[in-house]
Amino acid sequence: MTTKKKPAAKGMSMEAFLKTSGPGESLEILKSRQEADAAWAERAFAGKEPLSPPIRVQRGRPKAGEDAPPTVVKAIRLPVRLLEKLQAKAEAQGLSLNALLQMAASEYLAHHRGA
Repeated sequence: MTTKKKPAAKGMSMEAFLKTSGPGESLEILKSRQEADAAWAERAFAGKEPLSPPIRVQRGRPKAGEDAPPTVVKAIRLPVRLLEKLQAKAEAQGLSLNALLQMAASEYLAHHRGA
């Protein structure tokens, strides 16, 4: 069984490109992301935050047809009280525990470059 190849974006009309690429994110989401990135850049250039790109952890499974980035399953031991606090924080932010831990690890690496 052969799959239909998507045409190269270089030779596409704008209408064909939009039809192939799908709707994308809403303008409101893009504007809020831009505002958050601009605020981060101002803090970073003022020396109030490390100069590394913000990490966006996507919630849920990848969209149909998209490949998930490679991951590794790693079990860690946490004290019960720490786990409860992390779960409460994740729930309050509307994140899964996994997403919260990924963000925490990314922030740690951004702040501890000598590691």
